[in-house]
Amino acid sequence: MALVTGAGGGIGREVVVDFVNRGYSVLCWGRHPPIDRVAGADYVVCDVSDPVSVENATLGLRTRYKRVDVLVTSAAILKTMPLHRMTDDVWNEMISINLTGVFRACRAVLPFMIEQGGGSIVNLSSVHAIATVPGTGAYAATKGGIISLSRQIAVEYADHGIRSNSLVVGSVDTAMSTLHGEELTRDSVTVVVPEGTIGRMADPREIARAVAFLAGDDASFVNGAAFTVDGGLTSRLM
Repeated sequence: MALVTGAGGGIGREVVVDFVNRGYSVLCWGRHPPIDRVAGADYVVCDVSDPVSVENATLGLRTRYKRVDVLVTSAAILKTMPLHRMTDDVWNEMISINLTGVFRACRAVLPFMIEQGGGSIVNLSSVHAIATVPGTGAYAATKGGIISLSRQIAVEYADHGIRSNSLVVGSVDTAMSTLHGEELTRDSVTVVVPEGTIGRMADPREIARAVAFLAGDDASFVNGAAFTVDGGLTSRLM
């Protein structure tokens, strides 16, 4: 069974579609009831920024599924503004969903994976953890934290047969990316996108296939990695 958080988002939904097509039983956690459900997947309203919501969803998970083979944490928000104008509320909201939400989801499934003797965790990070643009301070901080947290889990739980990796994702054609571009324009931030193939945006399905690789047995020797899937974006100097 695979559990996917942020399952209603552009990447999350394609991860769900891909997993269903591969024969997984899939449970989707999202802050709101899904508008566009994936046939064959189950849905539970769960806000990973709310510890009570996660606790209740976890109780239901244990009652219905008994085990969790794969966790994919895709839930995230992105709000763009310079740090000197960023309020505590904006900062705390992004930390709560993007980073603490990953911690809570991992904490929820680790007992299942320990009991069953294994499992795979894939936490979605971003190129902003490595190389960023103005206005994304909180987002970049959360995505850098995800890389470190994923490595920590790998070290602590490898002897239980649990693998934990982060996926460092580049530009992807999603509603979040569109909103990010609009907010950069609002703040008069100009980002020059590289021309040609290096600068292209990914289809969310390309990210879903990378997630499936890390989740599956073909990646049995991949643990604690920050697996970059960015079309070469962070390899380009200028």
